[in-house]
Amino acid sequence: MRFAIRDDDTSYFTKPEELEQAYSFVKEGPISLSVVPYTVPEHEKGVTPYGPGIPFGYYPVGDSSALVEYLKRGSYDLMLHGYSHEYRKTDGGWLPEMMWKDEGRIHREMTRGKEYLESVFDRPVRVFVAPSNKVDQRTIRSVEALGMHYSGIIDHRDRDLSARYVLNYIRRWSYRVFTGLRIPDVLDYGGHREMVSYPLDNLEKLLREYALCRKRGAPFSVYTHYWELNSNPQRKALLEAVYNHAIADGARLVGLSDCFC
Repeated sequence: MRFAIRDDDTSYFTKPEELEQAYSFVKEGPISLSVVPYTVPEHEKGVTPYGPGIPFGYYPVGDSSALVEYLKRGSYDLMLHGYSHEYRKTDGGWLPEMMWKDEGRIHREMTRGKEYLESVFDRPVRVFVAPSNKVDQRTIRSVEALGMHYSGIIDHRDRDLSARYVLNYIRRWSYRVFTGLRIPDVLDYGGHREMVSYPLDNLEKLLREYALCRKRGAPFSVYTHYWELNSNPQRKALLEAVYNHAIADGARLVGLSDCFC
């Protein structure tokens, strides 16, 4: 059985030792990192995972030579995580990056971000992960145009209408009604595939999700943030418990990109 750990927010500000600390319990296999190509230092107002007092701007991940060299020689699967992870304030609150930009800008920046990561790390980037897991039809059209797959949460009326979308919609929500959980299957939308990553909420629920993935022959993926693991020992202990359970059960830790095959 394939098992993946998706870690979001790697960027120019990430230090190799932070990744080492977060995943000190992993014995073998890659961690899947969602990388922000040109990050801003502040996400939502007051949410600064990279540290306070950093001047606003767009910081290319390739300018951090220590991180680039570390990731090149380490066991990591790399994915595209937005473009800058910049939020925009509206009357209704803070909107994540893919929800406030127009479609032309989304496509230009996703194209540039993907090409930039591939150039910096000298490897293909095959999966897109949206900041806050929020996308709609505009972003998914670019995912397809760029030959990528999507890891994230799927809501209502957020994909172009097609026979495959209707079929997958019925499958997803029927499964959720009967189990109370998100469907673990890799869903084929024709031009791309999608699969969910489960949040680190509680051990009992995660082990139930794991068991259902094994029963259905589906990959099992959880998502987190390295900075969250390093600042929250309980959260790290939860992930370590899930990891130990999966490995003891014979699961194999793989890159998330390999779960879409």
